[in-house]
Amino acid sequence: MSTRQSNDLPGGGRRAVPASQPKWREIVIFGVLAFLFSWLWWGGVWASGIPLVSDLSGVNQNQLPVGQILIVIGDFGPLVAALVMRLLISKEGLKNSLRWRRSWRYYLVALLAPPLFYGGLAIFHHVTGLGRFVWTRTDASLWSYLGIELLIGALVVSLFVFGEEYGWRGYLLPRLLGLGEIKATAIVGVIWGLWHLPLFAMGVSFPGQNPWLSIPLFVVCTIFVSFPFTWFFRATGGSVVLVSLLHGSINSYGDGLTAEAVVPGANPLIVSASGLTTLVALMVITFLVYAVFKRSPTVPARELEQL
Repeated sequence: MSTRQSNDLPGGGRRAVPASQPKWREIVIFGVLAFLFSWLWWGGVWASGIPLVSDLSGVNQNQLPVGQILIVIGDFGPLVAALVMRLLISKEGLKNSLRWRRSWRYYLVALLAPPLFYGGLAIFHHVTGLGRFVWTRTDASLWSYLGIELLIGALVVSLFVFGEEYGWRGYLLPRLLGLGEIKATAIVGVIWGLWHLPLFAMGVSFPGQNPWLSIPLFVVCTIFVSFPFTWFFRATGGSVVLVSLLHGSINSYGDGLTAEAVVPGANPLIVSASGLTTLVALMVITFLVYAVFKRSPTVPARELEQL
């Protein structure tokens, strides 16, 4: 993004104003393409009648969850949409669209912040009785589960959610940041949340739960989880690779520490990775960041040019 000249100043001269107004035509086209690619693919999977499961932790290791593999292919809809935009419509090309060469400290944060966050929530759930954590597996210890299985899961999942992040944070977010960090993040969060709607219809997200409760809860949760993504995206200078790693770690540890296999009988609307306690914790963090620590919601024009 660049700056443009506008508005005459008293006594002559021009005032440089950041070109902060989003190009809504490009944003709308990108959104339509992202939804179209993903929803059509998911619709085809649903129509095929292939069995789907909502909790992979309960799948036998010798079974191949074909339905889930097909579903995650739909995650690449935002990436396909972003590629179409970059190459054919907005035409900024692919140069510097990954930005993976960043300090190892950022990679460490991406991997460790989610287990600390969801580990704290798991302890809270257990202590309060909202979700008693029970370890019954005999083939692996809890520590190998936390330190190896879920870590490997985070790395694997990050490869798939890259399809989301290349679109949501890599393409869409920078085009909205001129509105301010808070507005831009909220818009991305709403779009990101609504994009998941077919997964509710397919019974993959919050299966068996009242959709009038689960869908609004999920969308609001995606809005507030979008704030850490935005902060991390900006802190890393727009690294899609790093936010994908953060996303993968969130999915792996969030689901792994709240799954039915380890928190039997708990209400997923309350204790899941997108449940009420997660939402409240994220709302508190967001409030602290902006109201207590006074993070500025304004994005400097120079930074906008670099994203």
